[in-house]
Amino acid sequence: MLKKSFKVIWLIILLTTIYLLWLNRWWFYDEYRLYGYSPPPAIASIASQDQLTNYSKTLLYVYHPALEDSVYFNNHCKVTPAAIVLGCTVIGNGIYLYNIQDPTLNGVEQVTAAYEMLHVAYSRLSSSQLKTVNQLVMSTYDKLSVNNSFLRTQYQSYLKTEGPGAVVNEMHSTLGTEVSNLPPALENYYKKYFKNRQVIINFENQYQSVFLARENAIANDDQQLSSIKSQIDSLFTTMSSEMTNIKNQQSNLASLKYNGKYIEYNNQVTPYNSLINLYNGQIATYQELINQYNTLVGQRNQIAISENILSNEINSLSATAPAN
Repeated sequence: MLKKSFKVIWLIILLTTIYLLWLNRWWFYDEYRLYGYSPPPAIASIASQDQLTNYSKTLLYVYHPALEDSVYFNNHCKVTPAAIVLGCTVIGNGIYLYNIQDPTLNGVEQVTAAYEMLHVAYSRLSSSQLKTVNQLVMSTYDKLSVNNSFLRTQYQSYLKTEGPGAVVNEMHSTLGTEVSNLPPALENYYKKYFKNRQVIINFENQYQSVFLARENAIANDDQQLSSIKSQIDSLFTTMSSEMTNIKNQQSNLASLKYNGKYIEYNNQVTPYNSLINLYNGQIATYQELINQYNTLVGQRNQIAISENILSNEINSLSATAPAN
């Protein structure tokens, strides 16, 4: 009887131990992964700039995040032309961030690191937590997407590239790192990961503003070019008409002079000269407009080239493409 009681006790101890191990599995996993690990200075700097909580720093560091150039990054993240990828999380392996070299794009790596950290956070939610968080994320998306074309575009992109099953996971990261105003319940949820989530939003706005400024400059130049082009076309039509008048006047003066009608000839010289002066002034204006147009085209194209360079800078496939 006593022996049987010992067996029951040992069974209870064993089951309790297994249960406790399972309950604390992530703590053991993190301790194992972080044993002897020291984040590279660049990664530690990003985590500090993102103002991550101690818990979210663990979530980031446990996958040994790495800033990688295009070749290694593309191999790890399986980048395709379907979308620009700035980072990826391979659960059980690592977090990989595309190494942006252009200083004007400061903020990309910070936002991407926070975005990928939230993927790890999402993967660790319990079934009950997952149900609550999914409901919060999608109800927030449904409300905000009505007046937010950016969110709608992101959602549709995830449907195509990630599949329906991963959309909530992606929106969980998107809302946390790219949307400023969130409902209180969701904002409170993200406080577990960010000391000040607005810091991440500021980084997002910072690098997006670089593209927006160039897009606005191009749009403004295009509008000016269209206006100048209309003036050039209108003036050209007027000048063509004036040239016809000048030729008619020249023929008339030549006829008057040939026929000895000198008084009529002299009376027509002044209007003719005025017509020539007007035409010469139109030529000067026309040339000035042409110069303005060409200068503006050069300015506009320079901005477009710089925008393209920035786009290529965040596109790892462009970075590895052979030069033409």
